[in-house]
Amino acid sequence: MEVHRCRFVDYIPSAINALTFAPNTTRPVLACGRANGDIEVWNPKNEWTLEKVIPGGKNTSVEALAWAHQTTLTEDEDFWDSEKEKQAAIKKLVKTPPRLFSAGLNAVVTEWDLTTLKPKRSVDSHGGAVWCMATNHANTILAVGCEDGCVRLFDIADGELAFIRSFDKQKTRILSLAWSQDDTVMVTGSANSSIYKWNVELGRVVSRMTVDRVSGEDTLVWSVKILSNGTVVSGDSLGHVKFWEGESTTMIQSFNAHGADVLCLATGKDGNTVFSSGVDRKCNQYRFVDQPAPKKTGKNGKSGSINGKSATIAKWVLAGSRRFHSHDVRALALDESRNVDALVSGGVDVSMVVCPAAQFPENNQRRLTYVPQRPIISISKSKRLMLCRQEHGVKVWRIGKSAAPVQPFSEIEIGAHMELIEPQQAILEMNFKDDHNLTAAALSEDGHWIAVADTEEVKLFRIDEHPSKPGQLVVKKQKSFPGVRGTGAHYLSFTPDSTRLVVASTDSHVAIVDITQWESGNFDILRKFGQHRGTGGKDNASMDVDEDEGLTGDEGQVETIVFMAVSADGQWLATGDLKNRIFVFNLDTLQHHATLPVFDAPLTALHFHPYSPTLVIPTASNVFYLFNVETRRLTDWSREFSSDKHFPTKFLGLKDKIQGVAFNPARKNTLLVWGANYICHVDLDQGVGDRNAILNVGKRKRVDRAQDQLRKQQRERRMKKYADLGIVPMPELESGKAVVVLEGKKGRKVLAASTNRLEEEKEEEINFQLLHKFQPLMFVDFIGDNSLVVVELPFIKILSSLPPSYYRASYGT
Repeated sequence: MEVHRCRFVDYIPSAINALTFAPNTTRPVLACGRANGDIEVWNPKNEWTLEKVIPGGKNTSVEALAWAHQTTLTEDEDFWDSEKEKQAAIKKLVKTPPRLFSAGLNAVVTEWDLTTLKPKRSVDSHGGAVWCMATNHANTILAVGCEDGCVRLFDIADGELAFIRSFDKQKTRILSLAWSQDDTVMVTGSANSSIYKWNVELGRVVSRMTVDRVSGEDTLVWSVKILSNGTVVSGDSLGHVKFWEGESTTMIQSFNAHGADVLCLATGKDGNTVFSSGVDRKCNQYRFVDQPAPKKTGKNGKSGSINGKSATIAKWVLAGSRRFHSHDVRALALDESRNVDALVSGGVDVSMVVCPAAQFPENNQRRLTYVPQRPIISISKSKRLMLCRQEHGVKVWRIGKSAAPVQPFSEIEIGAHMELIEPQQAILEMNFKDDHNLTAAALSEDGHWIAVADTEEVKLFRIDEHPSKPGQLVVKKQKSFPGVRGTGAHYLSFTPDSTRLVVASTDSHVAIVDITQWESGNFDILRKFGQHRGTGGKDNASMDVDEDEGLTGDEGQVETIVFMAVSADGQWLATGDLKNRIFVFNLDTLQHHATLPVFDAPLTALHFHPYSPTLVIPTASNVFYLFNVETRRLTDWSREFSSDKHFPTKFLGLKDKIQGVAFNPARKNTLLVWGANYICHVDLDQGVGDRNAILNVGKRKRVDRAQDQLRKQQRERRMKKYADLGIVPMPELESGKAVVVLEGKKGRKVLAASTNRLEEEKEEEINFQLLHKFQPLMFVDFIGDNSLVVVELPFIKILSSLPPSYYRASYGT
């Protein structure tokens, strides 16, 4: 098999600026804000699953994030006619999904619609760039710290987002803020070496805490927190972590534990644990523990004690330290609940690192993959073209060709390099001036169509070769292309015959667009399906907007469409959403065909078998299912083996999720499933094999070689022993089923002998073949018989694009 290892794709992930967990009154979920404006929503279940990515835009770097989940009523007691009605309202509040707010240097505070992934509402900060943001503990007020030195409060109770008031203005920008447990006090960190304590009701400074200064320059207080007992914690640009008594605002302790700026803090719920990190990449843990008090000697020379026991005093101590990142750490988030127990960190090196908070710093960390979890690459197999979606554009390459091998692939050494007769070539680059980041892009199989989308609109482009200039392409935007009711899209796909475009719109409709009449400027929407809006299978048959107005569905059933697959013959379409619902549509009849059962674990991909009506459905538990869409049931193989009770243990234990599926045309009943750090070959004509087998091909070869060497040594020792005893070996002795003749005084005796002290073990059956030789994978698929395209993103490529990391020379270096 020839493998095209593509490392030329121009994709660099963005730095992480903010991390925050949702309140513990709702399901565990983490929001990650990046420098390009994207906001990722992660679910800690199933070894951290990425649920959705809210696209950012130009000049929308996320500097602060905040979740809000209101669980208390704001109405007076007289508002409710009965206690039952009141309890029902509380129950409804608790069941309401959490709300997500973001802000940045563009001076806008935005609430996001977590279904359409579009802004739900936005308000001006009235004070320039927003550096920090936090909700009170009642989740009814949002406080933001602004560039103009003012803290502003916004009402977010009962679904609102409205400006309330501002605090007294300071002479410098507000870099950090935190609420007290009773929401009556707030502390802010400023750029003038000061920490201010505020009375929230009056909006005035109550007291001021001053941090150290060097050479008369102001110190930046990058982060502040208030513990459950009222203690204030601060981290500043001198690398100091300070603890302040909340009432008197006097400093209790100070730690010079960092070599540079402390950019972020995270605190435990009990108030006895604090984490800090920053530019020097260290993550420190501080604990509030009891220590023996200093011994005081009395007049009689004896040390003092209380009731015969040594006196103790509670103090903060530096309990542990780790370095997880290669560059500045800009954000920390902590969730100590039993089902999460995670300290998450992120920064300039683009990766999130998760480690168990309870066992810090002993336990190992896990680095979440930095490659996209949703596909950003599309290929044309027949034309050998590959498209990569970027933030504000797309780029197309023609894949290179290798010289034909002079011997069969089975005889070529694994890993051998093949000569290229045609190198890869970048043939097209398109950049768009829109403010929004792209959410989807697709390349048609015939190579003549490119579709791109953001959350606002879908665009279609025709690609043709210049009639008089061979090799030069002409790109023409189809201005008459209507899109889908003016909405954007989360997913795009062309049918294999390049005659239709399938659009998964931001309002959770699936639209089938005919593009065969493009020359006349007609793009008819053949059908729109509303199953992902909870319409119970009722869908409209035409493109008439007026007929579609009533297709609203139950808002509680509307969910984001995140996966789509079209069968190789163009007959079947499968779509999946974040409620784990999978719907299958017949593109020949333009009818809804089947609704699949809801699987226990979240979906991670959808892919059709190219030679049968079988849909492959990988899940976050690393179990994949095979569903025959014609018979509307799981295949025999899947019914027998698709379960965590049957799949190999090593495969189920892989941390990285299955991100895609590929089929080799030369071996029609085998498949490849791949994740960020592995490719696994599965033969569907076999069972799953031994559950406890070693799946890693390289490791298994090393183990086999070691076992063969051991058997050889044992055999040589036995042969020598037989010779010393006078046993005459027969020719069959080496085979393991030997007959030996023993000469003795009583005559000749025939005995059965074995060449191995242990019984020959039955060779274990292994079906799942794992390969870990590639760099983090962005895309894997076949473009022909035994011709595999692998798109890699080595971390060294990301490092080369990053600024230098913090370094302090030590004495003697």
